[in-house]
Amino acid sequence: MKTGICHKLMVSVLALLVLVITNSFAIEKHFCGDNLITSSVFAELEKCSGCLDPDDVTNIIDHCCKDVIDVQEGQDATTAKKIDDLDVGQQVFFVAFGNAFFSLFQPDSKRLENSLHYDPPTISFDLQSCYQIYLI
Repeated sequence: MKTGICHKLMVSVLALLVLVITNSFAIEKHFCGDNLITSSVFAELEKCSGCLDPDDVTNIIDHCCKDVIDVQEGQDATTAKKIDDLDVGQQVFFVAFGNAFFSLFQPDSKRLENSLHYDPPTISFDLQSCYQIYLI
């Protein structure tokens, strides 16, 4: 049961990792002068008041406001590697590591209880007080 949950969790994490690596996104930044006013990943940028005023002639002349777009491109193609592409030392390491890692999640073997139907001998006298042996 534990290996099933662990296996499903690991598969989900790897699928999410592939999804994140292959996606691309853009970060938009709006600068007014040298100051960062707003930045956005998915939403529309909010412009500063100087950029929105059509009557302001100095904004057109100075071009103090600028928009910067940083594009983070994802991988276009993922490559699948086979274990045959590795050399023998790497193959031995991966097999040994996998065996040791997955053996951590195996249930402990149950010991056979041979003493279930065993009756202890009857004690006729107290040996500790007879030999005066006491735990302190």
